[in-house]
Amino acid sequence: MELYQLRTFVTVADTGNLTQAAERLFTSQPAVSAHIKALEEELEVKLFDRTPKGMRLTESGTSLRDKAQLVINAGNELKLAAKTLQGEITGQAKVGLNTDAEYLLLAKWHNALMSEYPNLKIQLTQGTSIDLVQKVGKGQLDVSFFSGDIPYDKVSYVELCDTHAVIAAAPKWKEKLKRAGREELAQLPWIYPEPLCIYHRFLNLIFSDTKVQPSWATSSATEDSTIALLRSGIGLAFIRNDEADALLKKGEIVVWPGESFTLPLRMAYLESRKEDPVIKALLEIILKKFEKHKK
Repeated sequence: MELYQLRTFVTVADTGNLTQAAERLFTSQPAVSAHIKALEEELEVKLFDRTPKGMRLTESGTSLRDKAQLVINAGNELKLAAKTLQGEITGQAKVGLNTDAEYLLLAKWHNALMSEYPNLKIQLTQGTSIDLVQKVGKGQLDVSFFSGDIPYDKVSYVELCDTHAVIAAAPKWKEKLKRAGREELAQLPWIYPEPLCIYHRFLNLIFSDTKVQPSWATSSATEDSTIALLRSGIGLAFIRNDEADALLKKGEIVVWPGESFTLPLRMAYLESRKEDPVIKALLEIILKKFEKHKK
């Protein structure tokens, strides 16, 4: 088997679509199909079921997908090690972004990486913290920004900065928020975060001792959708204080005058790859930019 066949297998598994996989791999759909067929014949297992909705992993394919990624990672690490011996860092670095680019200082560290490591190409992926950390654990991302905790032993992280989260709502809730205690907050409608989001932990914390549990109005998995729902008056939600400040200036929200909650920003990476030159380069540059920003 060849590494390019394994890359094709993993890409089809991730996209579930031959056309999208071909686009990502900069090749043709027939070539993708040929790679998969050759790999299935060599491994003597069926990797995918072809369905009207696309390519679906079989039980065998699901079992082999992560193992294929490990082989790809090992090949990449071998190439990187060889380049490092020549004093050069090259290849592709996949970085996960869990929130807006400005907050993550994207332009600053991206420009610094391009300047210091011109042969290192950066590929960015947007998503929620928990999804991105899972991709780091599976080897689909090299590093990722996230907020909260990591439920995976093999994934480590570095601290970047702390900010705060506040409880916000549309202006129509101003008078109720002004005099609300925790019991009163629980009786108002809430925009629920996804279960593994750090904001969900904040909800459990603030209402752990109340007799009334918060009223569920709707749910949201992204910051953009949460803010849109907030502004429309659907309910209350946690948002970062820098997001709240901008919306307060426009008169689009109000903020509960009670406590705020510490919101850590961290960067995840595989513990087994901590000596990888690409990981070290990413962490060094990004940490440096956040340190300068704090000052």
